[in-house]
Amino acid sequence: MTDRVLVSNLCVFGHHGVASAEKSLGQKFYIDICCEVDRPQDDSMGSAVDYANLCDMTAALSAKTTFNLIETFADRLAREIIAAHPPVRSVRVQIRKPSAPIRHSLDWVGVEVERNRDG
Repeated sequence: MTDRVLVSNLCVFGHHGVASAEKSLGQKFYIDICCEVDRPQDDSMGSAVDYANLCDMTAALSAKTTFNLIETFADRLAREIIAAHPPVRSVRVQIRKPSAPIRHSLDWVGVEVERNRDG
């Protein structure tokens, strides 16, 4: 049996990217988080992963750090989630960038990383 805690389409603002306009103006990023977790031991938040905290962690990381690559942002977020939440066995983070400065018509570009507690 697998239990998951999910966050879907969280919108955060950040100054991530290589282009100078991305760094100065910033833009919206949309983030999905999927945590495979150990089943809570009881019916209390003390033994569960708080999805509101996952959102707060994501927004705080985006606000306090500027990343050139969203790959680095996703990796750092995944590792911080695992470190902060002992019940998380693995986490998948997808970051979408709808306003990437490229010439083609598209909905978004993005990355997805998966990290496990054991490595």
